[in-house]
Amino acid sequence: MEYSTSFIGRHGKGTTMNLKETIKGITNWAQTFPKERTDNMVLLTKLAVEKGWYLNEVFLFSILRDGQVDDLDCLLQECILDEWDEYWAMIIKMSPDREHILTEAKSAFDSEMYSAAIHLLFSQADGVFYDKFAKNLFTNRGDVAKLEFGGHLTDLISRDSWESLAEQYKDASIFRRMYNEVYKEGFSVKGTDLVKKTDSILNEENLMIPNRHGVLHGIHKNYGSKLNALKCFSLLLFVVYAIFGDEIYEDI
Repeated sequence: MEYSTSFIGRHGKGTTMNLKETIKGITNWAQTFPKERTDNMVLLTKLAVEKGWYLNEVFLFSILRDGQVDDLDCLLQECILDEWDEYWAMIIKMSPDREHILTEAKSAFDSEMYSAAIHLLFSQADGVFYDKFAKNLFTNRGDVAKLEFGGHLTDLISRDSWESLAEQYKDASIFRRMYNEVYKEGFSVKGTDLVKKTDSILNEENLMIPNRHGVLHGIHKNYGSKLNALKCFSLLLFVVYAIFGDEIYEDI
């Protein structure tokens, strides 16, 4: 499936902001974001997942702020690598008991050991989810994750730090959809390359993102690229943003 031309078409160097500026900008963006485009955010998330990328709200903000992009791979690599150390610091802050493993994952990537990084990124995305829900992220190809996170949305919306923003909408469901419907869509991973049955994959080279079963069980051998590692990192970021929500914005 091709991306809509409303999202793809333009991207130039120097258009990214640093992470703190982006996160601060999301609040203003949310206050003025047109209601009719919330469905487009969900659509964009679905299309990105098909390309092997998992979009958190910072990535969505960058894409929608810039209007159009020629190359989603290029834009998201730039978004990640421009704030590489800051993202890792945030993830470790949210899961401090995993610091030693997360540090190894970052070191593996920095040393261009992309296969090793992908192994650790997959395991830690699963682990962070398990810490919250005591269930595995990939059980039943994501159906359990979607159900568990769906139950988490009510608590996420009611957090005090979001109340002042939500009150600016006559219908609070607009705000809910802006973030949480996107995350629910992203957790609907069933049928994507990430969780396909390995025996149905005729050629791993055709995968948009490494197949988790193929990687962790040693079936696949040719997944260790920088691009693939960054896509797997986007999955870990997606899980962290979805679970910790506004806690990430503290001290920004």
